Amino acid sequence: MTRKTAWLLSNLVLSVMLLLSARSVQAQTFGQASPTATDHGQRVDETLDWNAHLIDGLFTAGTTPPPALRIAAIMNIAMFDAANAVTHRSRPFHFDLDAPPGTSRRAARIGAAYTVLSKIFPTQQAKWDAAKAASVAALSDDQDGPGQSTVNGLAWGTTVALDVLAWRATDGFTRSFPPFTGGTAIGQWRPTPPAFQPMVLMQFAFMAPFVVTSLDQFLPGKPRGLNTDTWVSDYNEVKQIASTTSTTRTADQTSIGWFWAGVGWAHWSEAAHALAVANHSGRETTSRLFAQMATAGADTIETTWHGKRLYAEDPMAVTWRPITAIRLGGDGNPATPADPAWTPYIPTQPHPEYVAAHPSFNGCAAAVLQAYYGDDDNSQSFELSYPVAPSTAFGALPPGVTPTRSFTGIAQAEQEANDARVFGGLHYRSSVNVADGEGRAIAAYVMANFGTPIHRNYREGDGGHGDHNHGNGDCFGDGESAAATTEDWW
Repeated sequence: MTRKTAWLLSNLVLSVMLLLSARSVQAQTFGQASPTATDHGQRVDETLDWNAHLIDGLFTAGTTPPPALRIAAIMNIAMFDAANAVTHRSRPFHFDLDAPPGTSRRAARIGAAYTVLSKIFPTQQAKWDAAKAASVAALSDDQDGPGQSTVNGLAWGTTVALDVLAWRATDGFTRSFPPFTGGTAIGQWRPTPPAFQPMVLMQFAFMAPFVVTSLDQFLPGKPRGLNTDTWVSDYNEVKQIASTTSTTRTADQTSIGWFWAGVGWAHWSEAAHALAVANHSGRETTSRLFAQMATAGADTIETTWHGKRLYAEDPMAVTWRPITAIRLGGDGNPATPADPAWTPYIPTQPHPEYVAAHPSFNGCAAAVLQAYYGDDDNSQSFELSYPVAPSTAFGALPPGVTPTRSFTGIAQAEQEANDARVFGGLHYRSSVNVADGEGRAIAAYVMANFGTPIHRNYREGDGGHGDHNHGNGDCFGDGESAAATTEDWW
């Protein structure tokens, strides 16, 4: 029996197993108004709906930024590859086998997303069950409506999701490492107040990437040295604008710093959602967009963490946080005087300053959205919101800080998000710029090689099917094990 035949038989068995439960869902929900599926201007888009559900899950669990990107990539790859296996119109990210005849692409996306979130956030199962029921009910609005194609699609989505979960279960996310505290050389990162924690989420510095060849492929070079004009400019800009007692930081700059301090995926996913609706993007386009943005984002944050760990071990690389540099002022340059009482108005996270994490994903996400929707030549207005209730991944906004931000273009949002890291006293300007460029380079690579439309069978000349012998891992509970604490992120 060939591998392909085995997969098809396995899927057939799964279809039979799900038949009764799927019919039950149809009987309860078809023809009724959906309580959670969202109508995106005349039609329902499962990619947009389930990415909104993902944000809710991340917020409920308090998942921190790097794990959030990993989860977003797992879910969106599973959704894209499950639907793509029906038509093979695009190059897959991971899963390259054929869906059975008569498989609904929309149902496949639902089955894939539902399976991933159920595995990664098991304590929120009731929420995912309700979301699945609403999504299946919404299939009645077109030719992908209730019937055997829906049953096939849900089963196929589950099959693909389980394969993607098994693939990523061996990526190194659950590895543990000895505490890393950098060093005490001038310029070198070391734990920062108030908690003085070792570097967090160290596994991301050593994880297997999703699609880039290695974490060195797009790794930026060393940061600027202490004996440069760039360092003097970096130091004095953040020292002046970011302290708790700054007289130069405006009220709006204070709002910007706080607004962008949470999970970057939440903001950029919201931006992608708004732009997709405003530009009337089709379902296949939104699925590709989210898969490319999430996958590029995950490989960007892993590359960034690899750089943080690598350069913080080097006593000659300038990786210390502003709070350390400004309080010590130990670089010997009279142009960078110390201030032993200096404190940033946003607490410093426990990991090295370089490579800057949030800006790397800002550049990545903005590059993907601009590739789809343009920017200066095609005005793209949207609004972003801050969660109403605080969580460990989104601290409560201080009084007077607005919970919404409006933008007339993607570049404006990217610049503001990057400025926020300087305004908050977390990064230096040159570090922000380098990290943004790293994210943009990885986004370009992903968009050129994965999810791309094809005009021939993508297996021709590439050695046939990929390896799907991943064992039985399933990333169970990974989203909830990655919850933040107040000390980690605020």
